[in-house]
Order: sequence, then C-alpha cells, then structure tokens
Amino acid sequence: MFIDEVSIKVVAGKGGDGVVSFRREKFVPFGGPDGGDGGDGGSVYLEADEGFNTLSHLRYKKLHKAGAGQNGGGSKCFGKKGNDLVIKVPVGTLVRKDNRLIADLTVHKERCLVAKGGRGGRGNARFTGASHQTPRFAERGEVGEEAVLVLELKVLADVGLIGYPNAGKSTFLAAISAARPKVASYPFTTLSPVLGVVDLGDDSFVVADLPGLIEGAHQGVGLGIEFLKHVERTRLLVHLVDLSSPAPWDDFVAINQELASYSQDLIQKPQLVLGTKLDLPTAAAQKEEFAAKITDLGYEVDFISAVTGENLRPVLYRIKNKLETLPKVEKLAAEPEPVEVAFPGGSPEFSVEQEGEGAYRIKSEALIKRIMRYNLEQKEALLRLDQLFKRWGVITALEDAGVKEGDLVRIGDLEFVFEPEDY
Repeated sequence: MFIDEVSIKVVAGKGGDGVVSFRREKFVPFGGPDGGDGGDGGSVYLEADEGFNTLSHLRYKKLHKAGAGQNGGGSKCFGKKGNDLVIKVPVGTLVRKDNRLIADLTVHKERCLVAKGGRGGRGNARFTGASHQTPRFAERGEVGEEAVLVLELKVLADVGLIGYPNAGKSTFLAAISAARPKVASYPFTTLSPVLGVVDLGDDSFVVADLPGLIEGAHQGVGLGIEFLKHVERTRLLVHLVDLSSPAPWDDFVAINQELASYSQDLIQKPQLVLGTKLDLPTAAAQKEEFAAKITDLGYEVDFISAVTGENLRPVLYRIKNKLETLPKVEKLAAEPEPVEVAFPGGSPEFSVEQEGEGAYRIKSEALIKRIMRYNLEQKEALLRLDQLFKRWGVITALEDAGVKEGDLVRIGDLEFVFEPEDY
C-alpha cells in the first residue's frame, strides 16, 4: 500500500547514571572516590534510503525508541553508550516537528537527528576537589528527547507524467523503463506514484507515473491533492493526451486548469505535450488539429504510440535535452529552532505561579531537566541542589511571589514545603 504521510513518536535513550564508589583496597594508599560516569543514551536518526518508495512500513509502528546508556561502575569504569536508532525513510521525505520543518531528505543516505540521547550522569570521581575530597553523590543520566514527527513523502523525480485517467501514462512508463505499473483498459489503474529509471547510454533520468487527474482534483475530487502534491517536486511535466478520446483538446485544457487551481507554480513548470495512442485510427485523424492548437499556445508537442514504439526514442532524447537546461529541484530549508532565552549568568529561565491557597509552582523545562539529574535520596545531592537554587535566584523569586513558610512548592513531579529558615 502506498502511504505518503504518517505520524510517529520517537524517544531517545536515557543516559546512564553515575555511580558513588570508593576504592578500598588493602595496601593501596589514597584510594578515594572512583565512581565512573554513565554512558550517553542513544539518539534517533531518520535516514533517506532509495530502497523505500513509501512510508507504509511506519504506518502501524508508532513508537520508536533508542537504547539507554549503561550505568557507570566502580574503578572509574564508564557505562556503555546506548545504541542509536536509525529509521529508514524514502528519498523525498519532509520531516516536521512541532509544526516546524526540520529536514528535507533528498539524497540517498542523508541523515537527520530527530531526538538526541540524554547525557550520562557523572560519577562521584568527577566531583573531587581540594575542598571536597570525598563526595558522596553522583548525577543521574538525562532523559532522552521525545518528539512527535509528521513525515510527508513528496516523490522526487525528474519527470512527472500527468494526464487524464487512461491517457496511456502507465503504458508509456512500461515501454521506456523497467518499471511495471498496472496497465488496463479502464481508468484509475494507477492509484499511487510509480517510479521508473530511463537509461539512455551514459545518461539517465527518473520518471514518475502519477495517478490520473479528473475535474475538481484540486478540491479533493478523485485522487485530488494526494496526486497534486507529488507534482511539485518534478522538474519537467510530460502531459499525455489520449488522441482517441472524443475531445482531446478539452482534456488538455481541463488538466491545466486543475494544475493552476492547485498552485500557480505548477502551471508555470516546463511542460512537454505528448499525443498518445497514435496507432489507433481515431487518434491519427485528430493529430493535425490538436497539434495546431497546442503550437499556438507555445507548447512543445510530439506524438507517440507506446504500444508499437513509434517515436519513443526521439521523444526520450528530447526529454533528456530539456532536462539539461532545467535546474535541480531546490531542497526545502529547515526552519530555525526557537531560541531559548536565559537569565544573565547562565541561569535557566523560570516563572513562579500560584496554584490555589498556599501552593505555588515553578515552571521551567530547563530547571526540571537539571533537577532530574540529582538523586534526591543522597544528602549531598540535596545540599548541592540547594546551593544552585540560591545561585539561580529561585529562592528569591519564591519570596517575591509571596511564598511563606509552610507553603507547598511544586516543580515538575517534585514538591517540597518552603522553610526559609533552612536557607
């Protein structure tokens, strides 16, 4: 099944915890703290892969997790880094996070970091100093980033085949490449884009057989926008018109009206017109009249029969020569991340809000992230956190907000009773 848009959740690995350890070996002087650091958590990457042409493999698996970092050990042993997770997606995938475009993967093997693994916690050996030679605390590992991603595939091809249903697009693609799209004598046999590579000696280009348009497609009629958004990424449109239909000229005009209604950029794309099914008597009879009307509008026109192979080779070289004059499709630029503003001195930004009578909450993602690195069951960790609260101005901010002795203060999942005499 062709799926060109999915939403998934990615979770990077948690960093491993640092460890509190002391070297106590007989006949070994100056043992001291030797707790090692935890390993960093694994990160989550998206990687463009030419082996995929749809996002269907991500349709049912909505949660993707990277490996957690290993905890540190004694003797200053560092924990092992968590395994990174690489999610394969088709070339041409747009990646959005928080309604912001973060990547446009247009090259095979191109990678994008979508969730960074948490840093490993430092062991107590890291905190030794002249004034504190036996630290009895260590950091916990950071929680890995989480994100909900919206992935959208927009087919990348040099040439896009457009036209009414049953205009001969699939037959044409099968005749010029190794692709084998479904071909039948009824409309809408192609329900999803099919890619084929055309080899012309030392040169080649990619052609996409795109689902047939009908009137009202720009409003979602038929395959509608599911088709039209894939046209945006092609460099050249090859418009196939069935000359055996009762009104080929009307078919041509109707398709272009749909393109213009969807986007003015589409109607301005270079367009080569191909009259098809030249092997049929009704098609041959309408050839001259159709050619005159198309030429008057300034379009280039050719006539083919994909069944008999008539004029196929010259048309392919004409397409190749046209592509050489056209620029490559520009990669969409990622939107910049919002800049986090911090207080002077490197203190994390926070605010204090009242939550009912005698209860207050400190709001700050950065502050919560820092607190989670402390093991509050360790007395020294509590003292260290207390010093940081004073340095960052948290205590002063609470007092300015009206917090009194005995009031409940919450930050994240942590809550404590405010006791100013302890400060």
